[in-house]
Amino acid sequence: MKKSLLVSAAALALAAAATVAPMTVSAATADGSAQGTTTAEFTVTAGDDGSTTPGGDNGSGVNKDLWLVNAPDMNFGTTTVAKIIAGTAAMNYQDGKVKVQTGDAAENTDGKLAVSDLRGNGAGWKLSANLTQFTNNADKTDANKLDGQLALALTNVVAPNATLGTAATLKTDGQDVTIWTAGKDEGQGANTADVDTATKLTLDKNAQVKAVQYDATITWTLSSTITAG
Repeated sequence: MKKSLLVSAAALALAAAATVAPMTVSAATADGSAQGTTTAEFTVTAGDDGSTTPGGDNGSGVNKDLWLVNAPDMNFGTTTVAKIIAGTAAMNYQDGKVKVQTGDAAENTDGKLAVSDLRGNGAGWKLSANLTQFTNNADKTDANKLDGQLALALTNVVAPNATLGTAATLKTDGQDVTIWTAGKDEGQGANTADVDTATKLTLDKNAQVKAVQYDATITWTLSSTITAG
């Protein structure tokens, strides 16, 4: 009896498997054929393959693939002592060939401004800049510092995944001014522009100006707009 019961139980299990198994791997179609579904998959990683690194200055941590690729030097040519004393000194951007360079990785003499975002997280970013007072490198006392404002004008703006601004005004007060903003899910890939010759430096009047070369530092800051949580 035990043997026949075991055989019967095995036969029932086999019959149940034959009935259920086809239903779990296929579905009936109109013409009576069978269908099954599977998965195709791949993973996207941030950044590049190492051979096409954008260059310039990059962030760190989760922002290591956010790059300030290019930031421009600006040469405004010459003006006169008389114009600065009168407060009428205004000079247009000539080129990026300056005598005093900072040596920063993003610094360039071609008038290029460029940001690359290869993080792949859609967090967005902000590019801001500030301008110091102009100083006489031979005498940096307060009396020899010149104030004014730099009206930045950009041309040839290319931003496939964002709408970026073309103008901003920096004052010699060291305060950050927003140049570009890429919102959520914007700004990925390469974002580039050129400094336009309409870019103008206007100086405040100063009766103590010297007939020498004056320099100021522009600090460009590229930050993520990632928020915690």
